[in-house]
Amino acid sequence: MDLAFLRPLYESGAPVASVHIDTSRDTTDAAKKIELRWRHLRDELSDLGTDKATLDVLEEAVKDGTSRAHGPHGHSLFASQGRLLGLHTLSEPPRQDRARWLPVPDPLPLAIDRGRYLPYVLVALDRVNAKVFAYPGHPSIDPTYEQDFTGDDLRNLDPMGRGGPGVLSGYNGRFDGKHFPEETWRENTARIAQIAREAVAEVDAEIIFVGGDEGAIAHLRENLGERKLSIPIQLVPGGRGGPDAQERLHQAAAEALRDFVVERHDKLLDDFQQKLANDQAVRGTEPTLPMLSEARVQTLLLGAEQDGEPELWGSPDEPVLVAKKPEELIAADKAFKAPASALMLRSAVMTDAAFSEVLDHGSTSSDSGAILRFPK
Repeated sequence: MDLAFLRPLYESGAPVASVHIDTSRDTTDAAKKIELRWRHLRDELSDLGTDKATLDVLEEAVKDGTSRAHGPHGHSLFASQGRLLGLHTLSEPPRQDRARWLPVPDPLPLAIDRGRYLPYVLVALDRVNAKVFAYPGHPSIDPTYEQDFTGDDLRNLDPMGRGGPGVLSGYNGRFDGKHFPEETWRENTARIAQIAREAVAEVDAEIIFVGGDEGAIAHLRENLGERKLSIPIQLVPGGRGGPDAQERLHQAAAEALRDFVVERHDKLLDDFQQKLANDQAVRGTEPTLPMLSEARVQTLLLGAEQDGEPELWGSPDEPVLVAKKPEELIAADKAFKAPASALMLRSAVMTDAAFSEVLDHGSTSSDSGAILRFPK
């Protein structure tokens, strides 16, 4: 996962307030619950020394910026010196509400959540009509791209068209009556495929989910084959058979996306194990630190379970450097302590390293490590 979306969080040279809060709106008293959660977190931040201007801008964001989403979810918020640095929706509520006031942002729950969500395209179709949705690589209430398609069917026939009786008007006799339906369905799915390609390009989708008529799906696969579109195409239940079928399609796509993400993590873990055997990777926090400081990390690996994680030392002037002792840093007198994950992520962002959660067949962990840009 590309960490570039975290860069704005590091624009402030002052301490940063990081808040990860459950903002689910799935009950009638949801707004009151969110208010109570925030009040508790605000008190924590105040006790840690957060200035009132920063607390106020966070409060405004919690009240106004989190009110447009519905269902179970959360938000990650970051602010410094009275300025909101970032507001991000989480696809699931955080494991626990958390607030920190540190010299650096604490974005691990956000990075973990973002890595569990990939951009995808969803297609519902029959042999005449289709609806195509494109969703970004982060939780979103509405699709980034949505397109309805209405194709040709037998009702488009002009019995005395230029091709003669029983021929689609305007096609100059290309279809005879015997082969008309099949050829028309092929033409329809070819046009749907073009819409799907546009949707893929819109969000840089990593997978396409398709539901609906099996014959139309078969034609669509032909038009979206590997030579024309290299991302996977997966069949899911549901389709265009009314609201219930479309709801089933969206739910099935969400479940299939979770399975696809787990498979991606399993493949990454296999790759990590192979590279570990060839000195192209390191396991554990301590071996990872010098690799980060030397900008040798290609992909930083961190597990979601970081409760009780150790603190490390960082530098305000050299954001790439991470160390176990302050004397290992340049200008040790300016060094500060922060949770290991916060400093490791800062170093990864500043060296354009990628990030992945450590998942083993879908199970979370507390492991850490790195895949290197070149062998040790």
